[in-house]
Formats: sequence, C-alpha cells, structure tokens
Amino acid sequence: MPKPNVKMAASIKLSVDLVDAAQFQLTFLQEIDAARHLRQDCNLYLAIFRYEQLWLPLRRMFPKEEIEPPLDIAWIWHVHTLAPAAYLQDCKKIFGGLLSRSLFPPAKRQRALVNAQQIWAQYYPTYPFEFRPAAAGWTYKCCDITYDLFAATKRQSAFFYQVSLPHYRDSKFLKRTLQRYKQFLHLNRMNPNTFVVPTFDIDLMWHAHQAHPVEYVADCQKIFGHVLDHDDTDTDRGEGSKLKTSDTSTRELWRQTFGEKFAVDGVMWRGHSMRGQLAAMTLRQLHKVTEERFRVEINRVIISWQGRSGHVAGFAIRNSVDLSHPLMAKNIQGDFNTFYDTPSFELSIDDLRNLICSVHVDDGATRKKGARCEATMDLALLVNTLSEEELLKHQEVVVQLKDDDGVSVVNLAFGVRMIPIAPSTISFQLNSTPFNDLTDSPKIASLYPHLGDAFSDPIRAGITATHQLQVNLREVFKVRISHATQPLLSAVHVVNDQDKLLAYSHLISTEQLPLETTVLRECGDQLLCSLDERAMLVKDNRGDAYFIKGQWKKEKGSVSIYGSMAIPAGQMKYTITDMITAKTSVIKVASRSSSFHYDGITVDLLTGCIALDRPDYHQLPAQISLAFSLGILWTFCAPATKSASELTSLGVKSVGSNSLLFLSSVGFEIREHTPSNDYLSTQKTLGASDGALCDTVIVGGGACGGGGCGGAACGVGGDGNSGT
Repeated sequence: MPKPNVKMAASIKLSVDLVDAAQFQLTFLQEIDAARHLRQDCNLYLAIFRYEQLWLPLRRMFPKEEIEPPLDIAWIWHVHTLAPAAYLQDCKKIFGGLLSRSLFPPAKRQRALVNAQQIWAQYYPTYPFEFRPAAAGWTYKCCDITYDLFAATKRQSAFFYQVSLPHYRDSKFLKRTLQRYKQFLHLNRMNPNTFVVPTFDIDLMWHAHQAHPVEYVADCQKIFGHVLDHDDTDTDRGEGSKLKTSDTSTRELWRQTFGEKFAVDGVMWRGHSMRGQLAAMTLRQLHKVTEERFRVEINRVIISWQGRSGHVAGFAIRNSVDLSHPLMAKNIQGDFNTFYDTPSFELSIDDLRNLICSVHVDDGATRKKGARCEATMDLALLVNTLSEEELLKHQEVVVQLKDDDGVSVVNLAFGVRMIPIAPSTISFQLNSTPFNDLTDSPKIASLYPHLGDAFSDPIRAGITATHQLQVNLREVFKVRISHATQPLLSAVHVVNDQDKLLAYSHLISTEQLPLETTVLRECGDQLLCSLDERAMLVKDNRGDAYFIKGQWKKEKGSVSIYGSMAIPAGQMKYTITDMITAKTSVIKVASRSSSFHYDGITVDLLTGCIALDRPDYHQLPAQISLAFSLGILWTFCAPATKSASELTSLGVKSVGSNSLLFLSSVGFEIREHTPSNDYLSTQKTLGASDGALCDTVIVGGGACGGGGCGGAACGVGGDGNSGT
C-alpha cells in the first residue's frame, strides 16, 4: 500500500510528456556529445554569439512557429533553459516575456529545422545557417544575457556521460523515473528551505521538463507558487561540503517522507568520462616491440649531374641482403631526368638501414660507357627522427652517388613516404609477479582515475601485483592488478614503458547498472540479471571501450585440479559489449577449458599468453585490459571449493601439474583478499538497491549532489526559488 506522500506525489500533474521528452533529450545530447568541435572555446563563443544575436530575436519574431535551430545554437539554448530563473529573467529583460522551446521527436525536429532554415535565409542572408568553425582565439561577450553561458556549457558538457548507458532509454525505467521525479518535486514542496539533490535519473527528467520553459514555469507556479530553480554551480564534493551534506540529508528526507530508499539501482554517479584523458597507443610504439615493417612509396625521382654532363642509362634500389632482385629499377631512354609513380615496396626496419642505390651512366666528360655508381641509403633515419604524421607525408631524400674513383657524379632526389604496417598477429608472453599488500594507504582515485578528486579516502586493505607483457623477451606493457576489500575495489591498469596509463578497467555495480526487474530489457545486456553476476567496464583514450559481465553456471562433474588450483565444475558465461560499435557477444568457457577466445583475442589460461589477431593498435591496450578483466570475473564468480591438497587426498586426480598462470595473475588463489562473490557473501555486503551484492560501495558515492549534475552538482539552493 503506497504511503500518503507517495500518493500525493503521484497526483502532481505536469504539462509535458516527460517520458517521451527524456528520450528526445537523450538523442539530442548524444548528437552534442559527438560534436567535439563544440568543446573548443572559440567555437563555443561563436555559438553563443549566434544564439544571442541571431536566434533569440528570430524566435521572438516567430513565437508560435515550430522551428529548431542548428545544433550549436540548440546546445546553447538548452543550457540556458537549464537555469530557469536566469532564462526567465533574461527573456523578460530583452524581449518582455518568456520564449518557448520544445524537445521534438527526430522526424518533427528535422521538419522544424527546415522551417527555421527557410526563415533564417530571409532575415540573415549573409550569415550561414549551419555552423562554420570560428577562427582560433575568437571570443564573444554577451550584450544582454546576464547568465554565464560559457561556464554553464562547460559544466553541462559532462552530463550526457552520466545518463548514456542504454537503460536510461528503457520505457519501464523511465516510467519509474517519472514517479521519482514527482516525488522529488513533492519533497521540494514540503522542504522549501532545504538543498535537495537529485539522482541522475531524476535529473534527466528535470532537465527534460526545464527544456520546455513555458510549461515548466506554469507547472512550478501550480506546484510551488514560484519557479523551482536549478543550481549546477557547486562543484565541491569533499567531506563536509554542501553537496556531501545535502546528499546525506536528501537520502534521509526521502526515506522519512516516502518510506523507501532514495538511491535505487542504475542511477548514481559514474565518475568522469576518460575520453581524451589517457595516453593513446601509437603505431610507432607498437613497432618498437614488434617487427617494424613499412610500405615505402616513392612518388618521384629526380636525377641531376654534379658538375658534369652525360646520360643516365638506368637506376635501381636494392635490398643489401638480396642484390639480385631490385626493389625498384628503371631503364632510361633519352634525356629524361624526372620520373613519377614508381613502384612501392615493403621492408623491415633493419632492411631500410642498408638500401643500395645504383645508376648506370654514360659520362660525357670521361667518355665512359655504362659506368656504375653506387651509394647506401638509410631510410631508417626517417623512422627514428620523424613523427608518425610526418612519415605519412612525402619527404625529400637526396642520395649522392660516386664513381669508382670516389668522385661525386650523380644526385638522386626521392620523394619518400613511409607507411607503417601493423603486424598480422601479436603474441604477448606473461611474466607474472606475486601479489603484495597495498602500502602507504593509497587514495581510491589512484585505482579509479575516473573518480578524480571526488574520492580522496585511503584504501585500507588491498593487494596489488605488477606483471610484464613481453614480445620476444622485450617488455611492451606493464599490467597492474589491484584488489581491495576496504573499500571494495578491483582494477586493471595497462601502462606503457614510460609508465603512462593507456587503458584500465574497474568493477561496476548496481549503483550504475539496473537490475533486470527494473527494466523491460529494451536496453540490451548492460544490466545485472541476478545477484551473483559481476561486471567491469574497460576505458581507454576513446572513453568507455568494453562492458563485460560474467556469471558462473554450475554443472555436474568433478573439480578440475591444476597444480595448487581447484576449479569447480561448470562454465563461465561472459556477455561483452563493444561500447564503440555497440556490438554484444556472448562467450561460454567450460571449467576444463585451457583458453578462451573473443573477437581475435585468445588467452591461454595455462601459460598466460595473450594472442591478438590483426590487432588495431588504437584499441590494443583496451583489449589487454579486457583479457585480464575476463580473468578477474572468472575469479570473482567461480564458487569456492575444497583446496587442491584436500581434494587430492580424497582421490581427485589432477588435470595438470601446473596452476593456470593467467588466473593466478589476477588473484584466483587468494580470492579471500578480493571482493569476490565468496568474500561478499561472508561479509553480507549490500548494494544500493534491494539486497544486491555491491561491487563498489564508494563508486557512484552519491546522487547528482554527490557526483554532480553534468559533472558539477545540482539542487535547489536556499529556498531554491525565483519569483516570476
């Protein structure tokens, strides 16, 4: 039976279909997130200029028309409406009344965009409707708008990441969110002097409501008698801060008022997006540890005599280790001295060091016929001195050729381009080290960089190991595996030889993922179906790279013993979503399997070898992190058994004399020191929602107020109100 306050909240009438509006808003924000040029200051200033000087006056002239501005202006308009008191004040000051805006479904939005473009062409024939990038350093200061739009867009640019997981589009989830938003409004109505902070599901709905400013103001007048303002300017999340204390008080108020938890599954802070924040893997770095091969393209050859005259009968380039087969050869008829579109060839970096250039000349000065001049050309110098971008452009290389007497006769000038060739396969050997205690109580953010300064608490109980991944006995990556039980954390860090972080993965829980019972499965597989499922998220310089969840399926059979390791009968089921392509795959690995395979990645559980077929060097660090994450999920999900020695004494035969090195490297044999399912069940640790096992009780660590609205925070400050 719903409590009276829940019923009262449900009875609140709103003028906008917010379930649909939230969907339209997510589509719009996804477009904004993809428009990376709007992150540049000069382009942002230009968008603000176009919004204030061109769009708002046009909207004032056509207040009833269904028109939609181009994306850059629409973004500034959206951000302005998210400060409803300031938007109302600015509209009244400039135009004498509130200007309307609506979130349209895609087809209707496209029609509104065409309508706007036609009107724009009539009134602004000299200004392009579509955005054109501004000159570097271009700035603009608003003439009449008082709200700081530039700072606000910077804050709001991070909001989409918090609500970008697929369950935010699920209709069942959004209907629950609408009810929670009404409860949020009711809580503000009952506590007008309290800074109430929303969770991200509520904030999504709140933003969608504010994006219809005329309706929002009218609804607020009916509910509160004034405009409920939206404050996203507070950013301090530290202990004792306004946001931290408000998050705590909001949780308690919610529980007292509605008799239920404020923090439900799948709605809490995700941390920061790491797109562009990690070091990027380059093909040049990859070539340092693999057989470097390049395709050499020579687009022109110019022959010039040195103080003599004569005729070049032909020229050639040979590999010093195979002089009988020229890489490039040309017989010359007549007096031509410039040649284009010569053949390309492929060589390793070692072969590029000793190329032999030769010409056959008829020397007009000495009357020698068919004299041969040679010189060595070292194209490896280009590889070692030029950037990857410069290598892809044609560089001029001049080779001076001498005759048998050591006299310079001919110069050959080449236009050379060097295109690195990625290896077809890479096999990494694992050189593992034992786990040790985390010392000096490192900060949580040292394992979870996406939390930034939001969580500076120390890790009180944890273990870590740093392994090497080698190719031909040369170190390519270091892989750091870290687990903590106080608080509950696990992470994989992949770093290069300069100790720069290239990719990492971390546990995620019901604070960020919904349970199956709260959605209609419209959001795909990025949810937790049962309490024993565990999930990890892989990040690299592109942002979120892979979502992985795992679950152990018990089967009848005997335990498999590998050395000192006992693997229970069953299979590990993995669901892996490539976050870049949105492709989801399911793989199942039997407990007696010696390897697992996914999308060109093969992991040998016994030796720890990781083989990548046709690797894309951009995503290679994330693939490494993914492989170790699969091992961690196996470790966390596999049920406990008797020890290998106990089972052997009971007559269970060993499958192999050695432990599975790969599983050892992620902590399988010391699971009691990791946040595994067995550990959590003994600790009876509960998550954010309805008894779900919690992977990371600190990740997400709060609602919008605890983690930020668009990366900052939002709420209702003071009496939170602005009169109309």
